[in-house]
Amino acid sequence: MTKNYVLIDYENVNDANLDLLATRPFDVMVFVGANQTKIPIELAMQMARLHMADYIRISGNGPNALDFHIAFYIGRLAETEPGSNFHVVSKDRGFDPLIRHLRTLNISARRVGSLTDVRLPRGARSSAPPASDTQSPDENTIDEIVRILAGQGSSKPRRVRTLAGTIQSLFKNGLDDDQVSALIEELREREYIAVVKETVRYNLPK
Repeated sequence: MTKNYVLIDYENVNDANLDLLATRPFDVMVFVGANQTKIPIELAMQMARLHMADYIRISGNGPNALDFHIAFYIGRLAETEPGSNFHVVSKDRGFDPLIRHLRTLNISARRVGSLTDVRLPRGARSSAPPASDTQSPDENTIDEIVRILAGQGSSKPRRVRTLAGTIQSLFKNGLDDDQVSALIEELREREYIAVVKETVRYNLPK
């Protein structure tokens, strides 16, 4: 059976509501700092209600110590449990290069900024994630889309459908709906955009 792991950067996202995962088949790993000696009672109660959950207390201190621990556990689990899906919950975009590299190795991985964005991948119950879920859009393509959108100022598309049309117009050979959707999803995962009831909100570099 395909495993779905949620690895939470608790130093970065310490207001997580784990009850959002209670009814879904996730294995949850909460990474806490080396000097963190107390866990809120509410967090402990939420952990107890989960399908499978564990704390990982990192060793040592440093600006990226917890990040390296998460990277290590993903690598080990990907080796021992091939076909697993990994969801890193952190607002730290420093994880994004790791996520892109994992996808080039056909390892299903994504970073989200909140537990509300954790989703079971399509085909998650199969022995391996489908190819469409493991392929990451080209890095230069994403950078170019971000650059063009940032340059549009107040005229940026405000609806998902309009954004899809804008992205479609950038490619001379055209893209199918799945490819456009993948690009929009990648923009959302990297937190360049947020989608609320089909309305697009932007967080683009200046």
